[in-house]
Amino acid sequence: MKPEQLLTKRIANHLLEEHNKVPFRIDLAADMPLPPHLAKRLKELHGKWSRGHPDLLLMTMRDGYGGLYLELKATDNVPDTEHTRRQASYHAVLRFNGYKVSFCCGLEDCKGQIDAYLKRKLTIRKVKIKKLKSE
Repeated sequence: MKPEQLLTKRIANHLLEEHNKVPFRIDLAADMPLPPHLAKRLKELHGKWSRGHPDLLLMTMRDGYGGLYLELKATDNVPDTEHTRRQASYHAVLRFNGYKVSFCCGLEDCKGQIDAYLKRKLTIRKVKIKKLKSE
C-alpha cells in the first residue's frame, strides 16, 4: 500500500471511530488507476473540475463553512509541483464558495485539522420542506 493510501485509510478509521456521526466522502478516483473509458467518462462529467479535487470532504457545517475539504499528503510538507499548484487553485475556488479547505501533511496534522474543525460551532440551517401534492 502506498503511503498516501495508508494515510487515507487511517484517516477514514479515525473518522469512523471518533466521529461516527459525521458523514464524509473520500475521493477514490484520484488514487485508482481507471480504465480509459472510465477516466474519459469522469472527465466528461466533471469538465475542468476533474483534476485537483481534494481527497476528503466532511459533510458538516461549522462556523458558517459548508464543510471541510482536506488534501491529504503523506509527506512532511506540501511539495511545490504543478499538481499541488493546481490543487491550490481548486482550493481557492472552494473557499470562495464557502468551504474550509486545507492541505494536511501526515496523520497527526490531518487528525488535528479534522478534530479542530469539528470542535467549531455547528451551523444549523432551518429548512422548509414542502409537501408534494399527490396526484
